[in-house]
Amino acid sequence: MAMDYLVNILFVILLAISPGIEARVAMPTAVLLGIDPYISFMLSFIASSIPTALLVYGLSWLEKAIIFRIIFLKKIYDRIIERARLRAHKVSQYRIVYLGLALYVAIPFPLTGVWTGSLIAYILGLDKKKSTISIIVGNLIACTIIFASIIVFKKIIR
Repeated sequence: MAMDYLVNILFVILLAISPGIEARVAMPTAVLLGIDPYISFMLSFIASSIPTALLVYGLSWLEKAIIFRIIFLKKIYDRIIERARLRAHKVSQYRIVYLGLALYVAIPFPLTGVWTGSLIAYILGLDKKKSTISIIVGNLIACTIIFASIIVFKKIIR
């Protein structure tokens, strides 16, 4: 029985760190698997926050190590990413952009989470530390919304 619980926790962690899925799916899945809602909240929040720093700080390495070495990828990259960066430069000068980033990540819908927020911060060339904090705050808000929804739903079905 303890082994099943551990397997369930590992499964939830894998869901939480997966792009596009993250805490939005991991937390309800954890509750359905019998994990306490409070534990599912903490587990989902912590696990889904992990990719933030890895992406915000690691995408530049990926860019240099892989993308710039493959001519086909570099051409696509130059067309899409660099144009987006040039257009976004004006936006990235305002402090409110970090609030916007946090609110974007806070919306508990698919493709509005940590992975997408980190990619947006990278493409816009935002400050890494401020972006990481904004994304984690947004993730906390999203997890809180999901948690509250789970609690309300559990009370309704009782």
